[in-house]
Order: sequence, then structure tokens, then C-alpha cells
Amino acid sequence: MKCSCCGEDHIICPGDVITRPSELFAPCPHCNPHIRQKDQPVPAGEVVNGPCQCSRRSIDDVMAEIYLVLVKQGIISGSEPLSAIGTPLICPGLFLRRPPVLPPRSLLLISDLVSEPAAKMAYGEVPELLGVVYHSHEIPGPGDVTRGSAPSIQEGRLLCGCDVRSDIFFSGKGPVIIVKKQADMHIEFPKGIDPKVASVEGQVRRLHPDVFIDACAGAGTLGITAALFGVPQVIMCDVWHASVWSAIQSLRVNKKKLGISEIRICGDIARRPPVWAGEPVLICTASGKGVQINLYHGSYEFLGPHLPSGKRLTAFDPFDKASFRKNDLFLTEWKENVGGEVFIP
Repeated sequence: MKCSCCGEDHIICPGDVITRPSELFAPCPHCNPHIRQKDQPVPAGEVVNGPCQCSRRSIDDVMAEIYLVLVKQGIISGSEPLSAIGTPLICPGLFLRRPPVLPPRSLLLISDLVSEPAAKMAYGEVPELLGVVYHSHEIPGPGDVTRGSAPSIQEGRLLCGCDVRSDIFFSGKGPVIIVKKQADMHIEFPKGIDPKVASVEGQVRRLHPDVFIDACAGAGTLGITAALFGVPQVIMCDVWHASVWSAIQSLRVNKKKLGISEIRICGDIARRPPVWAGEPVLICTASGKGVQINLYHGSYEFLGPHLPSGKRLTAFDPFDKASFRKNDLFLTEWKENVGGEVFIP
């Protein structure tokens, strides 16, 4: 699928995953993957292996070439370990048992070292590089948005290329593809069996709800999983603009798998405040035979009047789960006012 930001065709759809997804990053018979020591520097003057005849090469060689670009640009001295240049994220992200070999434009680098000129040079010289994002060590997002507190907004900065990438989560009904604008979203890399996806699947199978409420929706993983398992009405809500934007893209990429025939944009998320902790505003609806998904920008605290009737199941997946679990009063009030079961995946 074409990316909504850069227009390039680098977003995978569920229908594209027709064999084992790990084969997307498996070596061909001619590949010779180079496994490097990440705690060691790349030797000065090394000529890094180029792509194989299959147009792919090992992630370690790709990172080594980026490393040498940064040395050439004076960003690092050449004595630093390979791991120092940043965090590599493959696109699509999925659980792998061995280091991947990368096709073109399939690696996003998250770094607090790289300058914009160096990033652009690396993007021009390293064909596997999808984009480079500058990130401090702060977790991207709105911070504390409880009533009466000012949000502390943390966002990354795209230096070059594109930062929109996808992750593949596996469920009992096949792959769920989740799209993220990674500069503005925290990293949540897929595991072999994702416990959150498994938790939603288990709760939906056990309770058979008419309405699933994904109260801290993020990029839409839980709400889309609930729809995949047959919940006819799904409500997704988040205070963070990047989460809502990402959830729209996730709905688009899973449209066919969910049986969605129409996606309607009701509000322009680009014109909304980055953080909105007030009355939820409807941004997007997705509908089809037996499925209706509504996506809101705003606080779940005011979501009650927007909820359809029926047997309800609410998932709360806040970033700080430990503190949230201690808020017994809020969870009790939610059950009393909204009704149905509540769980924290």
C-alpha cells in the first residue's frame, strides 16, 4: 500500500503476507550475511559488502555502512561501538529468530547523534534506509494528561526519508498490520505471541461483547483485533494526535481483512491540537457488513455519551500500567457509569 506521507509503496497489507512473514527478511542462496559484534567499532577503511544479487543485505552491514557515513561526516570518531549510532527498526516489524537481510527502504534509524546533513547523506548512500529520526531519550507522547495537568509533549524529528512503518502482530485469525508514524510513537516491537493481542482474543471469545472500547487506542492494535474477532461495534479513542493518525492508517491497511467497505474521515486530525484531553471528537468511521468502528480524538473520561448500547467490554492500555492499576476508584466508577467488563491487557 502507498504511504500516506511519502507516497511510496512500502506499507505491507495483510493480503501480502501469503507465506511465512519471516521470509520477507530471509537470505537467498547467494546471500552471505555478516554477523558483527555490536560492542565493537567498524574497522576504519573497511569496504562494507554491498547488496546481494537479490537486492538485499544483512542488517549488520547496513548499519556498518551508516556508521562509516557518520565517521566521514565527523558525527562520531570511529572508536564508538556499532550499537552507539542508534536503534534500527525494520519495516515491517515482526518477530524473527535470526538477524534479517534487508530489502531497499526497509530500515528506520532512531538516533540522538545524527545531524540532518549526515542523515541525508546516509539516505542517499544506503539504499536500505527508509528514514532517520532524531530522538532524545524521552519517550514520545503527551506525558501526563490527567485532568488539570498540562501535557509535556515529546516528539521526534524526521531528518530525512519517511518515518511511517508497520508492525505485524499475529492472532488466531492471521496477521494484524499496525501502522505508526514512528517519530511520534513509542516503540512497541512485535513478539512471537503478543500478550496484548492474545488477551483481547481471550476476552472477546469469553464474553462475546456487542461493543469493544479501546480507551487508550494508540495505533489501534486492540480495537482492530477485537473487530477481527467479530465484535460488531468498536470504539477507539486517544488523546494523542499521532495515535489517531496512525489508527486511521491501520484501519486503511486492514480494510479488506475486516470486511470494511467504507472509511469516512469526519475531522482533519492535522488541524487538531497535538493533545486533546477534553470531549472526544469523532475523526473517522469505518463500516462494513457486521462491523462499525468509530475513532475519536479526546479523553476516555468523557467517552460515555458516545458509546452505543449493548454488552460492553473495555480495554485500558495506558503507558503507565502500574499506576493505572492502582486507580481502583476510577475503574469502579467506569464499571458503574459505562457498564460491562474492564480489563488491562
